[in-house]
Amino acid sequence: MEPGDRVWPSRTDGAGAIARSAAPKAIAPPPHFIIIGTQKGGTNSLYQYLCQHPRILPATGKEIHFFTLHYDRGWDWYRSQFPPTADGRLLSGEGSPYYLFHPHVPRRLYEGCPGVKLIVLLRDPVDRAISHYYWEVGLGCEPLSLEEAIAAEPERLLLETEKLLADPSYYSFNHQNYTYLSRGIYVEQLQRWMSVFPREQFLILRSEDLYADPETTVNRVFEFLELPEHHPSHYNRYNAGNYSPVPEPIRRQLRDYFRPHNRRLAQFLGWDLGWDESGSENESLPPQEVKQAAVSESIKIDYEGAWDEYAQNWTSASPDFVHIGDEWIGKAAGAANSRAEYEAIIEERFIAPYIRKHHAVLEIGIGGGRTAAMLLDYCDRLVCADISGRMLEATRDRLGDERVRYVKLDGITLDGIEPASLDLCFCYDTMVHLEPRDIFNYLTRIPPLLKGDRLCLFHHTNTLSELGWQKFLKDWDRNLLGRRQGTAFSVMTDSLMEKFLSHIGYEILHKDTRTVPRDCVWICRAPAL
Repeated sequence: MEPGDRVWPSRTDGAGAIARSAAPKAIAPPPHFIIIGTQKGGTNSLYQYLCQHPRILPATGKEIHFFTLHYDRGWDWYRSQFPPTADGRLLSGEGSPYYLFHPHVPRRLYEGCPGVKLIVLLRDPVDRAISHYYWEVGLGCEPLSLEEAIAAEPERLLLETEKLLADPSYYSFNHQNYTYLSRGIYVEQLQRWMSVFPREQFLILRSEDLYADPETTVNRVFEFLELPEHHPSHYNRYNAGNYSPVPEPIRRQLRDYFRPHNRRLAQFLGWDLGWDESGSENESLPPQEVKQAAVSESIKIDYEGAWDEYAQNWTSASPDFVHIGDEWIGKAAGAANSRAEYEAIIEERFIAPYIRKHHAVLEIGIGGGRTAAMLLDYCDRLVCADISGRMLEATRDRLGDERVRYVKLDGITLDGIEPASLDLCFCYDTMVHLEPRDIFNYLTRIPPLLKGDRLCLFHHTNTLSELGWQKFLKDWDRNLLGRRQGTAFSVMTDSLMEKFLSHIGYEILHKDTRTVPRDCVWICRAPAL
């Protein structure tokens, strides 16, 4: 048996005594959680710690590898690897770190377990690569030196990913074993996963935090799994590597290689994981100046870069998601459970009652053009405005140019839009990502563009709603000291928005906090200027 493999336990008394028993024959439900990566990031240790909780039952083994190596065995086989948890109080899960890296896993998993909670341990990619290399050496799979293995990786992986994508049954030894560099480019792996699963289903942790303070980290996981706090009896380190120090030139080579990818990761997640603070480009600065430089660089919220990158890396997660933005189905906001249901709500509640055939409409933050497509069915002409050039391109591909004009915004002004040329401003699923000051700024710039009915629809997150507060509690620590990514949710409330609107002179016609329970939607009339 591999370390951590266990036979089925059963809870027998109030003190949590455990008795060994044979594996049940009944097919269990899908897992409640999966540790999807990263390899050599402490996944084995974390899994063992989690399984000490009295309400977590271990699977037949920590690494089941169903979605990578055993998918042909079918779902019944996979479910049989988990104990029955029908009473709703007990949870079970697994931890297969190849899942994070394998290109087929997100969609395969989503097909059978769309609500599973996903735990990701990310380790400094330099340390991870070195540990991975020595692990392969210990297994007898790696004949090359570390320097040679790093240099050989591109040739070893040549066409392997393409073969995996082209043939779902294809197995690549090199892809699983010789990916010292590739597995450390975490941003690309997370982008693939988050194009399928919503971000709120992920808990992303640093391996370094698990090593330094396992108790705090483990209880963050218990909180994520909605379990009471628990303090395991021990925090033994499992599968820890033991090897000689790596020559500094090789470590520096690896640090330089991963630095730009780490920056992309920080931008994507909205927080800097702190692996490059001693990087070569800052080595000439005193420690305090290095720290200050890192903080200063991260304070700006890069809305444009974040959404450009989102659009560039978007792929369809299912046949139902044809265009970018289709994956936003309103489930996390408490509004709907499917794309069709959410679009029907938006159309029936917020478009059909207000848009008329003679209207010229401005939409700010068009995303991939989903609401723009619905607006175009109701209005005479549409101005699509967005800070992201790639989002504008995606919307143009979807809508074309007939009765539509596209305006690239700078994030501050609404330059490029003719004054008094529009009847209505529509801003849905955009202000949920804008900080209050940015929202206020836009509210001051919209009135000069409107004429006639001067109607406005504004949709923003409401932190003081029940779901909004839960979202805030999950996200707050990722956004400290300005480490905020442009796709993150903002801290906004309905009372603050009402203050903004009243101060500027908007006439509030309707306030809706029920249709989208996490958020707030306003129907207003902009002041005449």
